Amino acid sequence: MKKTYEIAGKVMGFFDSFKGSRPAIDNESILIVRGRSRKIIPIDEFDSKLSEIGEILGGSEIDANSDRISDILKAGNEHIKSSENNNADVDEHGFIRMKEELESMGLVVGYKVFELPSFDVVIAIWEDKNEIPPLYVEVTVSERDK
Repeated sequence: MKKTYEIAGKVMGFFDSFKGSRPAIDNESILIVRGRSRKIIPIDEFDSKLSEIGEILGGSEIDANSDRISDILKAGNEHIKSSENNNADVDEHGFIRMKEELESMGLVVGYKVFELPSFDVVIAIWEDKNEIPPLYVEVTVSERDK
């Protein structure tokens, strides 16, 4: 099994969102998987749950305001372009914009970025602000440039 699948599988299993999950992008350098769960996580536990899965993965958390985030997005953008024939650039402020757009629709969003030995992992979760199912989960596993 590819290491990217193993990492994404742990995340999806942790949030009980494996059933019905599917890859949005899957190539040799990046895997993006989206899923949803009937499980509800209290909003005040988003941060701790994201930290918990980061620990399970053995990752080091990267601060969301770090310059490293831009580097990760640029590298992910290149990985996507390598097989998708996509010429559009990823917005370096995409995390913030995605969060703002989802929150404007009445959703609460949490995300964290982790460095693993050979991969960068971005995990985002969101659900209705009234804690009504489903819980949405997205994980991006990107091979780190050597």
